[in-house]
Amino acid sequence: MQLCNYGCGREAKYQFKNGKLCCEDHFNKCSKMRKNNSEKHKNYKPTKETRKKLSKKLKGEKNALFGKFGRDHPRYGSKQTKKTKNKISKKNKFTIEKIQEKYLIFAKEEEMRYNPDKLEEKEIQVHCKYSECKNSKENGGWFTPTLIQFYERIRHLETKTGNDGNYLYCSEKCKQKCCLYNLRSDPNLISKFKKYKNNVYKETYKTVEKFSSKIKNLELQGKEFGYELDHKFSIYDGFINNVDPKIISHWKNLQIITLKENREKHKISSITLEELLEEIKKEKNYGK
Repeated sequence: MQLCNYGCGREAKYQFKNGKLCCEDHFNKCSKMRKNNSEKHKNYKPTKETRKKLSKKLKGEKNALFGKFGRDHPRYGSKQTKKTKNKISKKNKFTIEKIQEKYLIFAKEEEMRYNPDKLEEKEIQVHCKYSECKNSKENGGWFTPTLIQFYERIRHLETKTGNDGNYLYCSEKCKQKCCLYNLRSDPNLISKFKKYKNNVYKETYKTVEKFSSKIKNLELQGKEFGYELDHKFSIYDGFINNVDPKIISHWKNLQIITLKENREKHKISSITLEELLEEIKKEKNYGK
């Protein structure tokens, strides 16, 4: 039996190009080498000159994190001068047109406009998610969010690791008052939502059994064809707006769409509550 040449005392399993034998496929994986490297790092104390060199390397474009989050991201690089910030801002302007082109889900979910008082600066404004706020969509209001708010909202909508959260609020007060925010942290609200969702599913099952012929392409539902049953006015919006589960499960609110479309749509309603109620009303009057 041949032993590892790096001093661990174990059987050698690999031979490197330099002819040395090792217990692992890389010498740094050897237990003896790991121990030696660990001791070296513990006892290592950089000199003043070394610290200065490292400090220079971590500034500006030499920073390893430089540009990781996009040039206009708040966490971009290290400290920036006013001149650098202006240069970055002009070169990589965060515009509505760019957002609509790159982030389709965000653009569909969030209504945007340029601040009418700062049209030349192209300052983007959105609605506060808290419905009772003066800056909400319900009250025809607008506010200017921070870049961090923009990036986090986009991340939670556009990425697989997101949870559709991080709604845009104009203040911490609005955030705490909004039931949408509390739904993620209040156990009572979460429990109520689950109960509501189960009721909608029960009513939807009854609807499908009774009105299957009225739901277009229902036969395509399932993994075989890659289609799913979707609620146009979402269950989530139904809960937030306190809509009767029977209305959410009405056949006029049901449609068959692809798995991909349903994942992208998620909790976003494709029609308004007013539109749904109007469709139901028309259907009731049709037989008269």
